[in-house]
Amino acid sequence: MAEAKKAVKKAVKNSGKKSTLKVGKKTTSEKLSPAQEKFCLEYRKHEGNGTAAAIAAGYSERTAAQQATRLLRNVNILKRIKELADDAIRKQIIGLDKRALLLSKIAEDDAADVQARIRAIDVLNKMDGVYVIKTEVRVVGNLKLELKKRKGA
Repeated sequence: MAEAKKAVKKAVKNSGKKSTLKVGKKTTSEKLSPAQEKFCLEYRKHEGNGTAAAIAAGYSERTAAQQATRLLRNVNILKRIKELADDAIRKQIIGLDKRALLLSKIAEDDAADVQARIRAIDVLNKMDGVYVIKTEVRVVGNLKLELKKRKGA
């Protein structure tokens, strides 16, 4: 019990101190000023309209177009905009587990259409590799003769 109290006191005592431990490189967003970061976020929100993004980020309306042009030449800003775009794409893609969970919910939902439930079960079975793929092969001609030709060749 006393050890727990000491640990809590030490944590509280050290909570106000700044850590001198340096960890790796700065991320792209850490390299930008708050105004530049806001510009990047607004640029994504305004679908690539630099002037609108500059105004929304707090830059003057009178010089917003020039500011946007200047900001879009900054390598760190371009990297950050690309990171934000990549994150947005990643968030749109449903992972395998989420797809399986969603299909399972449809398959188990008594209120769902019977065809939808059957289709969900079918897709789940395909995802799990339950089905065996059958292939039909037709041989035209004499199979024994063809095999003898290949053995002799």
